Amino acid sequence: MKKSSTLVFVTKGLLGFAGARQFPSEWQQGATQSTRLLFFGFIPAWRHSLTFRTINEAEMLMYTDEGGGLVPVWKHAIKVVPTDDRSCVYEDDVEIQAGLLTVFVWLYAQIFYRYRHLRWQLLLRRLA
Repeated sequence: MKKSSTLVFVTKGLLGFAGARQFPSEWQQGATQSTRLLFFGFIPAWRHSLTFRTINEAEMLMYTDEGGGLVPVWKHAIKVVPTDDRSCVYEDDVEIQAGLLTVFVWLYAQIFYRYRHLRWQLLLRRLA
């Protein structure tokens, strides 16, 4: 969850980030990363900023304040809750504010996070 390569992997194909190779290897609490979003990995969109408000390894949660372009507010909470020694529940909680476009951004987010969850499962199978 803390590794920038994980974000790049779970979004690959649907969303990319210009300059992702220059991302730090691990996100740091309090740090802000700015990038240009790339739809489908190649269509340039707006500049987007991610501030890593909380990274708590002990409680397995991360909060980011994000936004840019048509979506000025995208607050994201990620939480992992172990259910036993081999499985867990992964939760995304997102607050979106995009004015009149909010409903459309919300619809995109529904697809985006379902896709991310599939990519997470693929990543975990590769690591198992």
